[in-house]
Amino acid sequence: MNLWRVEAKEPDGVRIVKYMGEITKKKINILFAFWMLSSFFCLPAFVEEEPFAKELNLLNKFGGLDVPNEQILANPCDIAISSEGFIYVLDSEDNNLKMFKRDGTFSKCIGRKGQGPGEFVRPWAISIKEDKFWVADAGNRRVQVFSKDGMYLRSYKVPVEYGVGLAFDEKGSLYLNTKGFRSSKLISAHDNQGNLLKEFGNLEGDLIEYYDYTLIKKQIKEGKIPDSFKNDILLITDRIGNLFAVHRALNKFKKFSPKGKLLFEEEIEADEYKNIYYSFLQKNASEESPSMFWALYYVNDLAIDKNGNLYILLNEPSRMIIYVYSSKGIFLGKLLGVEDCIFRIIISNDNCLYGLSQETHFIYKFKLPDSF
Repeated sequence: MNLWRVEAKEPDGVRIVKYMGEITKKKINILFAFWMLSSFFCLPAFVEEEPFAKELNLLNKFGGLDVPNEQILANPCDIAISSEGFIYVLDSEDNNLKMFKRDGTFSKCIGRKGQGPGEFVRPWAISIKEDKFWVADAGNRRVQVFSKDGMYLRSYKVPVEYGVGLAFDEKGSLYLNTKGFRSSKLISAHDNQGNLLKEFGNLEGDLIEYYDYTLIKKQIKEGKIPDSFKNDILLITDRIGNLFAVHRALNKFKKFSPKGKLLFEEEIEADEYKNIYYSFLQKNASEESPSMFWALYYVNDLAIDKNGNLYILLNEPSRMIIYVYSSKGIFLGKLLGVEDCIFRIIISNDNCLYGLSQETHFIYKFKLPDSF
């Protein structure tokens, strides 16, 4: 629970927001004393209530494992929605896009495996911008651009190995997470032709010249977070080009302006992080190889609504849990969804949230609350 919120400004104007941390017995005793005094002297209490969790209203679900062959999702990896309500699911194993109508009815497949125009090798991310959809074709190290009905338009080369940790803005510019690998900055920005525009964002820890897997495994056993984990982030842009960067192995996120200036950074106070970290330690303790390890992921995906609010989907396999923050970094509340392993989310123009399951391959449609 977040009890006290402390704000400070650095010399460069960046707002840093921190919380007192988790509740301890000592803090409870202090709060109880304040409450007793405030009751006796009719003084206001100093406790800030945490916004309560809300259950998402399930409107529809479709897909799954028991579907015709052409609709089977071999390895769904991302989801997008057009302004008309068409739903696109990217499949990195089938190397295509499955397109569904607003009501979940299957429409068609787009693409196939290959290196030619409109073909894919391990595609990993999709985004709809300017009435087109942009696909990170990771295996071919390029971005391909299509019309919303699936017609190939063009492509350009980018240094993308995987689609995780990238985002497009409204103009089709591409932001990539460097992960600090041979780069002193966190994020690289490329125009819609693939040209490098700038790099920005300070690293957490040191840059990495190479991956020393044995050292990483040793640091995990010692209870340390390796530098290679610290700079693993997810990215998403809002409608005016601001960029959110959420660390996957640290409890923080940052917001940057379209020019790359850090606007603020915010701590994420989620009780679920403790369980995720404990599971991470357990899996690594059972891994006998000195150079094999499990990575630490607190967060699975991000979404932005029409008001610029940030939705952070936690890496919780048993239930869909989302933490919501305002465009200014204020914690708004927690959303609870279905008991399924949801790993991708997207928000439509009509204020509905879609969740894609990694295990059952269902696509769920929820109505978002009108307010928090």
